[in-house]
Amino acid sequence: MTQNTVTSLTNLTERFQSLTERKKAQPRRVEPLATLPSWPAGMRGTPNACLRSALFAGVQGNERIAYKKRTLLAAVEGIEVRYLGVQLNQSDLDVWMQIVHLSRMQLPGFSVTFSAHALLMALGRSTGKSQHEWLKESMARLGGAFVEITYHGRQTFGEKGFLRYHRDEITQRYVVELTESMLRLFEDGYTHIEFEQRQQLRKHPLALWLHGFLSSHAAPYPLKLQTLYQLSGSSTQNPRDFKLRMRKALQALVTIGAIEHFEIAEDVVKVKKQPTPTQKRHLELRQH
Repeated sequence: MTQNTVTSLTNLTERFQSLTERKKAQPRRVEPLATLPSWPAGMRGTPNACLRSALFAGVQGNERIAYKKRTLLAAVEGIEVRYLGVQLNQSDLDVWMQIVHLSRMQLPGFSVTFSAHALLMALGRSTGKSQHEWLKESMARLGGAFVEITYHGRQTFGEKGFLRYHRDEITQRYVVELTESMLRLFEDGYTHIEFEQRQQLRKHPLALWLHGFLSSHAAPYPLKLQTLYQLSGSSTQNPRDFKLRMRKALQALVTIGAIEHFEIAEDVVKVKKQPTPTQKRHLELRQH
């Protein structure tokens, strides 16, 4: 092989490496969301990022705080959630879950239409003026929040709002478009939430948060009270008060059949629950 041939091959290799590096450096093209998953009428599909973080906190409405700058919220390993806006709670999650539920049979990007009366009825709420105002406030919070989600330090999706909407003030009908970045949360895993069980926990925000969190685990592992305190976004300042609230929340889950039993020992919570058929298959696959 001549020196000129070796030089040409070396130059060709360098050019190929250079083109490869340039291609890697180009911005990643994010493909449009193709479809939403579906689930039975008695379930509410919810992304795990919403259930395993403080994004929808387990707090009462009068305990909300406002995040005035982009703030890192507590979340399980592998998920980073940053938030800017008025704190969302479990009642806001109810609204978003119900709208996603109504949208599950259609392609992303298409709007969904419903009346305020019908949505309130579906959530088991009364339909008086105060509840209509409550819904308006919740829709405004969901529409105004800025959320940034990072998965495993590799991809970040940011969006202002979980939804955009138009409301007819005469008929109180909404036309709602769900924002794509928030729907992308489904791509990293989601859970079927037992809607009737959740309905029985209304007005118990910590129990609602805990129900979602435990539902997203096939076999819940022991967790420190401090970890649950952070993940739930609790506003309780007194650790003893939070422990009491957690005990009441766990007992509420036993009462409705969501878990079999629990134990709090040395500030560690241990829970036993029956996995769903899907979760059983997941556990069996992990054993092989």
